[in-house]
Amino acid sequence: KQWYQRRVAITAGEDFWKPSQKLLGDMKFLQSLKDYDKDNVPVAFVKKIRATYIPNPEFVPEKIRQASNAAEGLCKWVRAIEAYDRVAKVVAPKKAALAIAESKFAEAQKSLNAKRAMLKEVQDKLQSLRDKFEENTKKKKVPTATLR
Repeated sequence: KQWYQRRVAITAGEDFWKPSQKLLGDMKFLQSLKDYDKDNVPVAFVKKIRATYIPNPEFVPEKIRQASNAAEGLCKWVRAIEAYDRVAKVVAPKKAALAIAESKFAEAQKSLNAKRAMLKEVQDKLQSLRDKFEENTKKKKVPTATLR
């Protein structure tokens, strides 16, 4: 929650230096970046990043590195989160469609396996009937010599 509030304070247009120092001084900051829920980035943040930072020619890792290596890392992280969000928006419907298709496929496979089992029963029954027919045909065949 604090991390969220700090980001809001920073992105709200307040003085960047003091909140940034406080944020970077937090021992859990790096872990909070690693654990960040990238699948649920608030829309307002993504809009702010896309409107303000991504188009800014100064907001590129190469230029930010001149200020500090930590800032370069944050720049890369922000750009990665934005890219992930952009790709996730495209992939999410495809993942959902895939899940539906896989579910339908699993049902079709289940049905197919049931039909195959039924077919096997019918084929086994048919073979049994053929075997009996052949056996009965052999029994009924009487040598022609004994009939005369």
